[in-house]
Amino acid sequence: MNAALVTGAASGLGREIALDLARRGWRLVLPVRTATRAHDLVAAVGTMGAPAPLVVECDLSDHMAVQRMCHTVVSEGRLDLVVNNAAVGGGVDPASRETNTAGVELRMAVNAITPHLIAQELSGALTPAGRIVQVGSMGQLPIDLDDLNYERDYDGIQAYCRSKVALVMSAIELAQGGVPVNVVHPAREMPTRMVSEGGFPIASTLDDGALAVLRVALDSELVGVRGAYFHRFDRAEPHEQAFDAHARGRVVAWMEDQAS
Repeated sequence: MNAALVTGAASGLGREIALDLARRGWRLVLPVRTATRAHDLVAAVGTMGAPAPLVVECDLSDHMAVQRMCHTVVSEGRLDLVVNNAAVGGGVDPASRETNTAGVELRMAVNAITPHLIAQELSGALTPAGRIVQVGSMGQLPIDLDDLNYERDYDGIQAYCRSKVALVMSAIELAQGGVPVNVVHPAREMPTRMVSEGGFPIASTLDDGALAVLRVALDSELVGVRGAYFHRFDRAEPHEQAFDAHARGRVVAWMEDQAS
């Protein structure tokens, strides 16, 4: 029986991905802030005759909680797939800088550091053909290496775009260490809470996004591909800063320091 961990599966794109995997008979592992958030998804999975999901309560902005969640998941057995889909958008008020309880800027904490940490912690629990897919974005902006925690001239949308460059940097570094991880921009603005809060017009369906993510997750043609960035179904070039080894090293070292 295949098993997949999907973050952000309570709604939106994550839910669509999780339901597709359940239809294929996969067992789901669902980290959610509170178990009640997963009730509807668990009920939907139950109607499919798929295995009952494992629901693990975890605040993905709390890196100590993320480590505990990963230890719980590892104790439950092997995984064939990890999809880090959960993310924080620009926010209702992009001028309002938010942080996690440790003082780390929230977009970087959730969108980059948490997926990096989950990939590190769960890579050893993957089956030989297992994969990790980080859901990224075509919206990417360079990171100020002298202001990694984004404390100057803050803008939530820019913070989101910086975090997505950091996510690609993370994937490249992890792949160099042997972790089977790739990043994919799934689709333009989909009907998700993040898009709604940002006031953006809808440009794609959830199915559009899920198909792109599942292609990177499951396509046999991508066996052995690591550290790559995909724009939907095509391998593409991320922001050029992601290829700067010096910048990448500084950003990833900072990320790991914040998670420790």
